[in-house]
Amino acid sequence: MRLKKSKNTAQEKLTALVNEGYRILHSIHTDFRQKRAAGTFESDKDHERYSRLVNEWVDDVVAALNSIFPTELEANSFLHPRTTFGAIAAEDADAYKAGGLRARLQDVLHGLERIIEVNLTRYTDLPIGTRLYVEDIDSFVKVRDVNPASVARFLHNGYLDLPEDVVQVALEQILDVPFHKKDWGGELSDLYTANVTINGARTATAFLLKGNGLKKRVMEIADCGKNGDQLVRLFDSPARLFIVQFVGEVSESVIKDVEGKVNDLRARGTPACYCIMSGQDTARVFCAYGKVLLPNT
Repeated sequence: MRLKKSKNTAQEKLTALVNEGYRILHSIHTDFRQKRAAGTFESDKDHERYSRLVNEWVDDVVAALNSIFPTELEANSFLHPRTTFGAIAAEDADAYKAGGLRARLQDVLHGLERIIEVNLTRYTDLPIGTRLYVEDIDSFVKVRDVNPASVARFLHNGYLDLPEDVVQVALEQILDVPFHKKDWGGELSDLYTANVTINGARTATAFLLKGNGLKKRVMEIADCGKNGDQLVRLFDSPARLFIVQFVGEVSESVIKDVEGKVNDLRARGTPACYCIMSGQDTARVFCAYGKVLLPNT
């Protein structure tokens, strides 16, 4: 059976929920201990609040599991985990009740961690779509932690002022490409590597790179060689993923042309997909992997 979301997206979502669960667990334990010590614990009010925190989190987890997995198996196993805790030592009813809630939360947390570690691998991943975004590529996974606003200071009206060779070297380093490919006019691609991974699988990838040698904010087909012949040569590469990168914006006409070429390959039975890396995307990837970026002045 096939997942409803990609494994990467699913793992990211469920991991965030695990972290939130442990935050709630710590919060309940700390709050109970401090209030008991200060004599400010209100039994009915505080137990109700603790239960509400846990139940809301459980509801979020169940909703996430049902949005990821094809059946309710994982949601049901999460709600009915193996109990790993024995009798709870407590000096009074309030301590017993709070301890029982924490024990229950720890049980479902351990169950959720097991779902991430074991159950995700049992299912087939989503098929790779025609268009990928940088966040969808395993090799650029760190970019998910870099939002567009955080790189705004490096851009001028969407333009990242970096030479093509700097962009190429940075990508080679991120992808562990062992040698630097020299630029020449008749090449099929500016960078070709099988070190890119998608959904955990190595994927032959061809890049068309454009740096600040193109003094325009938007790259058009006419900027991709004579009559767009760079795009034609790019799709002659023995690749499955085709990435068009520019330090500014990539025009809709270029995107439409690239998508048409990918659809032609797919129609002939050749697996293919594409990714557009704008200046903003380039800055996010470089920031995620510690490549030098200078603030726009």
